[in-house]
Amino acid sequence: MNIHIYYEILGLKLGATHDEIKQAYRKLVLQYHPDKNPSKDNEIKFKQISDAYQVLRVQSEPSITETKKFSEIYPEQAVENYEKANALFAKQKYEQAISFYDMTLSSLPRFSKAWRKKGDALSHLKRYGEALGCYEKALQIEPDSADLLSLKGICFSELKRYDDALVCFEEAILLEPKHSAAWNFKGVCLFSLEKLEKALECFDKAIKYDPKFAVAWYNKGGALQRLGKKKDSEKCYEKARKLRK
Repeated sequence: MNIHIYYEILGLKLGATHDEIKQAYRKLVLQYHPDKNPSKDNEIKFKQISDAYQVLRVQSEPSITETKKFSEIYPEQAVENYEKANALFAKQKYEQAISFYDMTLSSLPRFSKAWRKKGDALSHLKRYGEALGCYEKALQIEPDSADLLSLKGICFSELKRYDDALVCFEEAILLEPKHSAAWNFKGVCLFSLEKLEKALECFDKAIKYDPKFAVAWYNKGGALQRLGKKKDSEKCYEKARKLRK
């Protein structure tokens, strides 16, 4: 397909920036997502949008033009603060860990791992709105991280912003089609929306790519139970129990 057509599909002009491409994709996915508007035309349009984004995001990825010295990227004090934060996180002292992540980020504002870990700490404290902000900061640095998109989707889901959550999981899957966690969380989101058959499909995908994914087996059992398939449900629950041993 001519590259101009991909821009037209996303409603963009030739030469649009990486951020503009991403924003256009997210807007159109919300509009045409088949889970939101199930129809043959929507499915075709959604595939065109996904294909266009897949091509254009690669072409528009920003390149790193500046090389800094190691000492400038990782000042000794920042490394020390980050290690202290991780040690506190491991001890489940999340509030204290956050303060050290903040100190790290004051020196290294583009250290995506620190933003992600701070987001994880906030999520453990159920402060999902704040965690979302951290994952968004990390995504500004690593815009094509399927893991970060999945974590962002989880926050949206916890905040009951299911349409936004589905967009994140779709984008994560587009980047990494075998991302079992993204498939599982997409299923959880659809389960919450009472779209049980579609949720079941997602749990099956998660299990296909990670057969030892106990949580996905358990979630599949829950979906089957709600669909009245008790025997199949019990098999999934039993599989989950065995994997957790």
